[in-house]
Amino acid sequence: MTGAFQRYSRRRFLQLGAGAAAGLSAAALIGCTSDEPDGTAEAEAPGALPETRIRVRLPAGPTRPPMTRSELALGVLAGEAGTDGLDPLARTLTYSRLVGFDPRTASVYGDLAEEVELPEPLVVRLRLRDGIHFHPDIAGNAQPLTADTVRQDFEARREEGSFLFTDVVSSIEAPSVRDVVLRLKAPFSLLFEYLARPDASIRGAGNYGGFPAAIGSGAFLPSGMDGHDLILRPSPLAPAGSEARVSQLRIRRVEQQGDLDAMFAQGHLDVREHPDARSREIAAAREDRVEQSRARQRMRGLALSLLAPRDQASAQTVEAFRDARVRQAISVALDRHALTETDPSLLCGPVGPSFAGDALPPVELEAHPLYQHSVEEARKLLDAAGYPSVELRLSHSDSPLMLALVQQVADQLGAAGIRARLIGRPQEEFETAFLAGDFEATFFELDRLGSPDIGLRLHTTGGLEGNRSPWGYSNPVYDAKVRDALSQIDPAERTRASREAQRLLLEDVPAMLPLTAPLEFASVGAHVSGYEFNAYEFNAGILARFWQGRDDDAVADAGL
Repeated sequence: MTGAFQRYSRRRFLQLGAGAAAGLSAAALIGCTSDEPDGTAEAEAPGALPETRIRVRLPAGPTRPPMTRSELALGVLAGEAGTDGLDPLARTLTYSRLVGFDPRTASVYGDLAEEVELPEPLVVRLRLRDGIHFHPDIAGNAQPLTADTVRQDFEARREEGSFLFTDVVSSIEAPSVRDVVLRLKAPFSLLFEYLARPDASIRGAGNYGGFPAAIGSGAFLPSGMDGHDLILRPSPLAPAGSEARVSQLRIRRVEQQGDLDAMFAQGHLDVREHPDARSREIAAAREDRVEQSRARQRMRGLALSLLAPRDQASAQTVEAFRDARVRQAISVALDRHALTETDPSLLCGPVGPSFAGDALPPVELEAHPLYQHSVEEARKLLDAAGYPSVELRLSHSDSPLMLALVQQVADQLGAAGIRARLIGRPQEEFETAFLAGDFEATFFELDRLGSPDIGLRLHTTGGLEGNRSPWGYSNPVYDAKVRDALSQIDPAERTRASREAQRLLLEDVPAMLPLTAPLEFASVGAHVSGYEFNAYEFNAGILARFWQGRDDDAVADAGL
């Protein structure tokens, strides 16, 4: 379902968090996620951090020194460049943010900030690293980056209409050279994700001469054009130990996606993030490549209506769905692992695997009773509920992939005595009916699930828009758990509350059964290291300084 939930209200999100925070106190806010890439939790010694301190991690890169002469070549579409002369990738690499955020562990990492504290429930203090400077300007001068610089730029972001600074932050203060204080209007559990976004990066006065882009302080700076290619070089002012591991990034700008595929196949690109299956097929012909994958920020699910019957729902079937045993029977009749093989995907819980720090761990999903495929158990549950057979109308989008998947779902249900009559509709018609809650049962895919809160709010009584759930599920205890999660500013506490809410939801057998999250792929040259596709925006935002490309000899042979 393309864009079905793009309209969800961030203001509603803030209202939910504020409602849960009426009695919020300055309780201990100590991170508990691990520095290790597998996200294994580490024990925290009592008193290891002051009680209002949030754990800020430092990225740990390779121990080997930067390469004196090396290059990494990436590709973008020429039309993505803005009036500042930079495309989104170059902009991310050029500018620093206060913090970075790793969705794999829901961990806060220091970028400009080295310390974060919540001295009061709606007050966030961030202490900058000592001695930070912007990149040298065209005259070779490097201006200091101070708390007041951050304050001024955040005020400019407010004037530009940035949601974080118009709706979340009420005021920005700089009580000292190194301290930035944000006063919030309400608890916002995505605060650090938003502070890690490009639209919260810090810009300085002046520009780069040949580029109208404002001066930044990131790991790289734009140094010129080579034909259509943008050349970025490491910042000469990077702190010791944080220097970029390549001597040059080359961002090749082309007109068409197919041009990027051809360039990767010919060895002129080191990384290709694939927009579709055809792009992946072309890259497979290159022998010296390694494929990486990650979950798309999407979710496939099967929704059962608990609402009063509408045009596409019968009273008898809806009444059956209201029995948790029937919903559980439908869930265990589904072979989710078979669905992951039909189209490359991962098992999905209420919060999808693209937000692994907030999602239920895969091992927990695997072991959950709702995820145990058993035709025999499904039949027993239906008999116990007094519905030895169930017939339902299963609506879906008529795209070829969705048709193949929904047919597989129908076959799985049929094996357990649940007869599904498929009703395919053009995407726009299907989406309209879905958003109106006009279905009996529906197989769907939601895209652009860009934050972990959406997976929680999908099941609340008010749904994403705050008026009603499209499938009619309602549990005030679950709603309270979600409000608790959305009131947590510390990501570690949000993770705890989020997982508690999801466990409660699955125990209650929701009316929308999460199934899978499709995968997306990138091909990376075998000589490349440090490129972590599964880190999403954190990859370019924080980890780019650890990327390594072609070795000295290869660069020399290419005449670079």
